[in-house]
Amino acid sequence: MGDRGEHRAPADERRGNHRDVQPRDRGVLQRLLGRTDGITRRSLAKGTLATGAAIAAITLVGCSNDEGKPPASGEPEVVTDSSKIIDALSEYAEADLGIAATQTWSLPLGTTLFHSEGSWAAAMLTPESAVNPNTLGLLSLSSGSITTVMESPTRGRGYSFHDLRCADGVLAWVEVNYGTRDWALFGQGLSGGALTGQAVQLDSGDADWEPAPFTCTGSSVIWQKMPMATGSKRAETSTCYRWSVGEAEGTGIWESTGRFATHPRVAGTILTIAPRVLNEEGTYYGMTALDLADAEPKQIDQLVLPASIRPFEAVYTGSVFAFSIEASYDSGGSLGQMGTFIGREGGPYVYFSREPAAQIMFEGTRFLIKTQSAHYLIDTEKEQLQGFSSADRSIGLGDFPASEGNAPTPLVFATVRDAKGIPAGVTARLLTI
Repeated sequence: MGDRGEHRAPADERRGNHRDVQPRDRGVLQRLLGRTDGITRRSLAKGTLATGAAIAAITLVGCSNDEGKPPASGEPEVVTDSSKIIDALSEYAEADLGIAATQTWSLPLGTTLFHSEGSWAAAMLTPESAVNPNTLGLLSLSSGSITTVMESPTRGRGYSFHDLRCADGVLAWVEVNYGTRDWALFGQGLSGGALTGQAVQLDSGDADWEPAPFTCTGSSVIWQKMPMATGSKRAETSTCYRWSVGEAEGTGIWESTGRFATHPRVAGTILTIAPRVLNEEGTYYGMTALDLADAEPKQIDQLVLPASIRPFEAVYTGSVFAFSIEASYDSGGSLGQMGTFIGREGGPYVYFSREPAAQIMFEGTRFLIKTQSAHYLIDTEKEQLQGFSSADRSIGLGDFPASEGNAPTPLVFATVRDAKGIPAGVTARLLTI
């Protein structure tokens, strides 16, 4: 993403306006990380809710604090007290946490997998003929078999499949004309691994608009319409939309003045996005958790990072945010350091200092983090961690998570070399964490 690398210093130190985290009992973290149920709605902190074409600011009434968690303040979280950071690599014990591959499949070279939820993973496949550069398919997570579901782009010649996702009830994909850089996002019903109904064009754009980042959950598609980081539309507002199978068009649910920082991620019924916030005060990103159970999603938590610090990935578990920063910043305190953090406003935060390489997956208090050469499972309740090696002969080619969000059996895949060091195929593994 073109603007992720901007590391601009804040205009001022904002003394008296940020939330400077003070020491707190470490047991607070264990109580927060040990709970994923009983979510209550919190006050809306300078967010914007969009319904259809109308965009309206909504303030939610605070609920009783039955979880022992204070409501999010909406102020930037600047952590300067080292006691609020729990360094997993130095403070957690290495242990056998039981992470293992329960299924392993060998797939054709060039296969790329995406698993939002459910019993199927979307698969970008190499074609059997030269007519199209790629085709769309589904991988069964029970049998490991792949079925081709679409051979040619809906928009015809000149377009190629660019990205795709699926859940048990919907398939979504982006088609791009790489000559003109025009693109379109489509959604279509899915049942039992087979397409149903007709494809619906959900959105489109030209070279000034980034091909939509999107995800799938249930029978819904959630996407972000954002301007490119450079170009004539770069100052335009970005909008997050939701569409469900059977609807004629999508509905706007959230706005960002400027680009969203992260890909939309869903865990259960909670969507995590990272819009711009506090626009009159500087460049701030607020990782925001929205409850999708309502027709009009409501904010249930938010964590605003220090000035100019942009999250790389973020997901909300129901009690804490798990988020990563892909580079170290000169300002911003501890939350401006490269690595992965687990916590919420007020801290403390579990910190994993390795460079993040992909989205974060979790199950309960266990978090699976991808680095350049391995996966690491961190158990915040047991205060233990375990490294899990990438597939043999895949180092340098990547071993990436296909799953996202709440993933008790995450899917990972890697391009592997043959004995001569030549890329030969793709190894997909279904893990248990």
